[in-house]
Amino acid sequence: MNANTSLFSLPRLPGERDVALVGAAALAAALVGYELANGSTMLSAAFCLLPFVVVLLARPTGLLVPLGASIPLLHTFYLAGYAATISDLLLVLVVAGVLLQAVTTHSAPALAALRPVALPLGIYVAAMVVLLTPHLSLSVIVQTGQRFELFLFPLIVGAFAALTGKVTRMLQGYVVAATVLAVAWPLDLLGGQKNPVGQLIGNAILLLVGVPALRRLYPCLIVLAPGLLLTQSRGAIMATAVGVVVMMAMQGLSARPFARRAVPLALIAAVAFVLLPSATQDRITTLSASTTSSAGYAIEYRNQYRADAWQIIHAHPWTGIGVGNYLAGDASNLTQANDPHQVLLLQAAEGGYGLAAGFVVLILGSAFVLYQLRRAELAPVAAGVLVATAAHGLVDVYWVRVTPVLGWLLVGMVCGLYAQSRNDEEAV
Repeated sequence: MNANTSLFSLPRLPGERDVALVGAAALAAALVGYELANGSTMLSAAFCLLPFVVVLLARPTGLLVPLGASIPLLHTFYLAGYAATISDLLLVLVVAGVLLQAVTTHSAPALAALRPVALPLGIYVAAMVVLLTPHLSLSVIVQTGQRFELFLFPLIVGAFAALTGKVTRMLQGYVVAATVLAVAWPLDLLGGQKNPVGQLIGNAILLLVGVPALRRLYPCLIVLAPGLLLTQSRGAIMATAVGVVVMMAMQGLSARPFARRAVPLALIAAVAFVLLPSATQDRITTLSASTTSSAGYAIEYRNQYRADAWQIIHAHPWTGIGVGNYLAGDASNLTQANDPHQVLLLQAAEGGYGLAAGFVVLILGSAFVLYQLRRAELAPVAAGVLVATAAHGLVDVYWVRVTPVLGWLLVGMVCGLYAQSRNDEEAV
């Protein structure tokens, strides 16, 4: 058993965790009794879960595969008025478990593994924190926390998954769930908006093309490629193509095995496109604004969204209006929106030009780090998914539930794998 295994393989709870479990059980019993005495059966049932939550926090590795499979599940529910998905809850639980391990073992290898991306990450986080000062309110604080959850938490969880050997299983779970989504979404079985659905399916395609360890699931492309086209999300289709190009550029002269996996994808996509109904083909290939078709109208609306965003930016160029406070347009002509469908304009409207610049540094800085680590396992596919999702964000909503999670999860995985390889080299 090596050092990494002994750190994360926990055959029994240490004494501190035993105390935490007993304390949680006692607290749960007290709260359940109190709520039952006051006639609240729903809260009492919820408090019964407290000891189980503590057990999960003590074994966060058990949540990693369910987390991977839950990312494509778009069903949203509300907690205290704020939107959340199953993957949100699992992200929070895993991060809490990692922090618990850091406290009880006095070591945080998952956090230390993120050093390669510390600079771009630190710049953007600092910009977000500074932005709280001129817009200090409970709503902005909560919205900022939710924003952190979409990139910072996946980074931590990705590094933790790499250090605990759960990378392949997590990605397998994601691909299988995305394949189910590709079947269920055209049948209107799972709900969800076409653009995030398209990006989730496109990301699964990039994983299959870019990760040799997933070759057993390669037949899923027969479902995923037509499923992506059936979403009619032009942004997701474009982003998937961008991701493939980025991965090929990262592979360089060693891209031949990658090309062998990409060619069947292109053939499947071409055949699927030819077999699509003509109305779907027309929507996918309509790339200019007009008032004569629904596809053209969608682009026309986006042009208006961006014009509205620029009005806010010009009025608040340095401090913006605060994270989560964006609302522009006119409800009477259906142009009112809480996102301009362009991530840089949203960042500039929320936090001025400084926050927009910080976001650019975050994406490009992380991509540059991945390029430097391009020989590391998963680095090309991480860059592909990260850049593809950001590219989609230039024509659609970026900061939405689950959409950016996989890209940052993969960046964290690359950092974790790199740290593990460095530790193995030092141990020799």
